[in-house]
Formats: sequence, C-alpha cells, structure tokens
Amino acid sequence: MDEQIELRPAAGWDLLAINHLGGVALTIRYLVSPMEAPTGAHPSPNYLFHTAQLRELAHAMLRAADTVESAGMSSPPGPTN
Repeated sequence: MDEQIELRPAAGWDLLAINHLGGVALTIRYLVSPMEAPTGAHPSPNYLFHTAQLRELAHAMLRAADTVESAGMSSPPGPTN
C-alpha cells in the first residue's frame, strides 16, 4: 500500500439519546499521539445517527471486526538489504 492513512487511536466514546430528534449522538474520544494518556483524549464533533443508521453501523462494525479477526495480525515488511 503506497498511500499513508492518518490514524488517531480511539480512547473511548460517548452515546447520548436525543429523543426529540429520534436519534443518538456519538462522540469519539481519540488520541493525537500514541504516547498521549487516555485521560487526555480529545472529543470529536457530535455525530447524530437515527436508529436505522445505528443498526446499520453496528452490523458493519461487527462484520469489519470479523474480517480483521479472521485475517489475523501481520506486521509490515521490514527493511530490505
């Protein structure tokens, strides 16, 4: 893979029911650096999901977890001489 993807380690998340909008707000707490303590995590914007979207996201995340687990862990290739 030639392209670099910027990643932010997730440190947690918060869910808040927004009943009058019929949805749930999701905020992800993330680290700017792997050396940062989880207690110093930064909050993402609040994302609003309706219930159908939440169910679709939950299923997609479970499928992604299954895919990653079935592939097993691998390390990138080391330097070549």
